[in-house]
Amino acid sequence: MKLRRKLIALALIAALLLPLLSANVTAAGAAAYSWQPGQAMPSFPAPAETLDAIDTRGLPFAEALAAACLQGIVNRTQPRILIINANEDTRDTWRDTLGLNYVRLGSWKDGVAKYLNELNGLVIWNPAVQDTANVATTIAGVTASLAVSPELAELLAAAPYNLPVTTDLRNEPITDKISAYRYLYNNYWSDCTRKTISGLVPDGHVNLRDFSVAVKAAVLWLDAGVPAELALLKLFFADVTQLDTYYTGWWPDEPKGISFASAYGVMTIASDFYLNYTVYSGMSKELTIPQVPAKPALDNGKIYVSLLLSDGDNIQYDQGAMLIDRLWNSPDRGKVPIGWTASPVMLDAGPQILNYYYQTATPNDVLICGPSGLGYSTSAEWPGETFTRQYGALTNDYFERSAFNVITVWQELSGKKADWFTQSMPSLLGLTTQGFSGLKIRHTSTNVPVVWLGSDAVNSLGGMSYESGVGYMYQHLSAAAKLPQLQAQFFAAQGNVWFTSVSDFVNLRDDLEREYPGRFEFVRPDHFMMLVNESSGKPYSAALQQPTTASVNVGAASGAVDGSFTTGWEAPDGAGSYLRVDLGENYLLDRYVVKNAETNYLDASLNTKAWQLQISTDGSAWTTIDSVSENSSAIAYRSVGAYKARYVRLLIGDPGADGTARVQELEVYGVKSKDATFVKSALSTIYGFFTKIVNAFFELFYLVFNGVKGLFA
Repeated sequence: MKLRRKLIALALIAALLLPLLSANVTAAGAAAYSWQPGQAMPSFPAPAETLDAIDTRGLPFAEALAAACLQGIVNRTQPRILIINANEDTRDTWRDTLGLNYVRLGSWKDGVAKYLNELNGLVIWNPAVQDTANVATTIAGVTASLAVSPELAELLAAAPYNLPVTTDLRNEPITDKISAYRYLYNNYWSDCTRKTISGLVPDGHVNLRDFSVAVKAAVLWLDAGVPAELALLKLFFADVTQLDTYYTGWWPDEPKGISFASAYGVMTIASDFYLNYTVYSGMSKELTIPQVPAKPALDNGKIYVSLLLSDGDNIQYDQGAMLIDRLWNSPDRGKVPIGWTASPVMLDAGPQILNYYYQTATPNDVLICGPSGLGYSTSAEWPGETFTRQYGALTNDYFERSAFNVITVWQELSGKKADWFTQSMPSLLGLTTQGFSGLKIRHTSTNVPVVWLGSDAVNSLGGMSYESGVGYMYQHLSAAAKLPQLQAQFFAAQGNVWFTSVSDFVNLRDDLEREYPGRFEFVRPDHFMMLVNESSGKPYSAALQQPTTASVNVGAASGAVDGSFTTGWEAPDGAGSYLRVDLGENYLLDRYVVKNAETNYLDASLNTKAWQLQISTDGSAWTTIDSVSENSSAIAYRSVGAYKARYVRLLIGDPGADGTARVQELEVYGVKSKDATFVKSALSTIYGFFTKIVNAFFELFYLVFNGVKGLFA
């Protein structure tokens, strides 16, 4: 009887412990990366203290593919394998630049031997149907197996590896590309993640495959411009979720692929040559943001020019080609302001790569967002208001954490979509667009300027757009300098990064200054957008780098108005302390922003909980115009009435959990009160009408000139 009771007791204990033991086993074998809702790409755990490096340079595609699958399988739980590789787009230097510790393995086969217990088998792809390499890569991720050629299968199925062949695609009903991906859809799509689809060329390179295998992505290479392939794409995309699925890699046909995905609410993250995603994603997310210099004073006699470089939406460009000697590593960098397009998705894919650019930037280097926000897309295809607003909000979240505030849009963004998008992006200073709407500069309902690339000049020809060279920029800027000028003019010019160098931009600036001394001013894109709004009588950032004082200082009060959330103001006895900013002259206020402790990677409990915003025209008599209590947000966006003020004071009520007030940044937006006049409005209207007539004449002239030139070409 006692024995029976003991057995029953043991059985009960086992019944209770079994689910826990099973959960632990499942957790130990499950993916350790994090992919939260609203996150474009996943974040992997911190890399191992010492990584095993596999050199795949010079290897045949089949061997490099097997090594990439091994890396993805092993790194999905913790990054332990680093691939050493190089190609035309990727400068293989980050492992040393970022201080990773690694030891080189003798070969990729040594990696297989070391991590053999994490592999379930082999998937053989069919060299006669090259797209089966993509199908095998997909199966490799789903089954924790290696995608191998028939020759490698013979090697790895024998001692000392003895890996079983789990799938041989040569034995499946696959005869061509279409049947290959239909087989993938019918047999493995249900086991794949729905958070991404990877578009990868099925031979030639293996970058990004560690990512695709690790997250169990379907790997395709289908052209949205080919009817049979489009029909297959529609099968896969029928199961995706707007703003929770992202297309990674690339497309066989860029315009058709981008438009197709955009219509499903899927952004494309250009990334097919991105290397070691599973390693660089796991590094620290903390960024050190440089200060923003004071905005230049507006001069109505000036022509303001902002120079931009393209293709930063491509995270492989951010990882590689951006570093080449004619670009970021150019000795001329810093001599002229440049907006360097980059991807905020680098917060997921390689945060310390992004941080490197911030740490090595000069005051003339500004990181801005490539097309068209969180991912490359065609805004004309965005599916409606709800999507557009949600996409704007997601992009804004990345902007808040990456300190981006300007976007280049590669198609037209206008009308209601522009309003919906910018209404969800309170951190956005401005947009540039290649689309031509008939207006050179316009504003959304939230006073965000939308600047056509080539605004205010002879521009319907697209002379300063992406496709044009620096010579065209000079031509049109020179033409603008010859026109009468009643107020400041603004030109945003974007260079094709694959053909434009930093030195080209420096030479452009020097040539224009030599021919038209004092007429042009080249400015950062963030300053450019502020100046556009100042000239237009729209609100802009008025507190940036203005004189500050405070009741108590630990961090200098000026750190709260220097454009960087890395620096800030602190007051140990927070309650009753204040931060005061002198805007320099009277402004009609519009809104303000308080960036709290959490923006600088501190605990959310340290965010300032309560404050009052007070204003004064003389610095003595103060009026409270806004009160906040029970704040828990990292960033508080506050609208206020059109109050007139030269001085703004943030009076702390509840400083947060530890009693220390922390303000990482205080932004104040408004319009100089003297600018809000009927005279200025009238002059702007007259000037706008006049320039439209002159511009139309020059546009017609250049159309005729180019037409005649074409006849004799």
